[in-house]
Amino acid sequence: MERCRVNKVLNVIDVIIKYVLVILVAVLSVLGIYQVIGRALGRAPAWTEESIRFLFVWASCVGAAIGVKEHIHIGIDVLVNLLPKLGRKVVAIIVQLILCCFDVFLLRAGSMIVQKTMNQPSPAMRLPMGYVYLAIPVLGGLGLFYSIREIVKIVMDIKKEKAAGEPDTAVTEREAEKDA
Repeated sequence: MERCRVNKVLNVIDVIIKYVLVILVAVLSVLGIYQVIGRALGRAPAWTEESIRFLFVWASCVGAAIGVKEHIHIGIDVLVNLLPKLGRKVVAIIVQLILCCFDVFLLRAGSMIVQKTMNQPSPAMRLPMGYVYLAIPVLGGLGLFYSIREIVKIVMDIKKEKAAGEPDTAVTEREAEKDA
């Protein structure tokens, strides 16, 4: 019962993060169209180009974090697929731990950059550049959040399979499909 509530809360967080990304991309797109029309009419405000650039940075960072959750980043799994199921899960945990280390680095280094650039205004909008660079530690935090969730999920899957007594075979999904 408790796990069900936690999953519901995590799903709500996922939806909110995805909506934030949709809003960022939508605003970015509207501003891009406005910039193009403004240039055609000879009246393109300077702030639109800068805001598009800043929104693109934020959209990229939020999208990269979602990519960690959705497993859509590039990976080479030819050798990993040769391992037994438990071996594949252990490699997946190791990969997530490496991502956690990188995310902690992004959090720490990004926070230092934010502090150093908070008093530096952007050229057109005079916005503190620290707000733009805040996307780096946000990416680190979201990536850490999703990596830890994935590690917990993998460990729980391993425990569930051990409890069910499922055999740990080296047959990959492709080989199983060939036999069928």
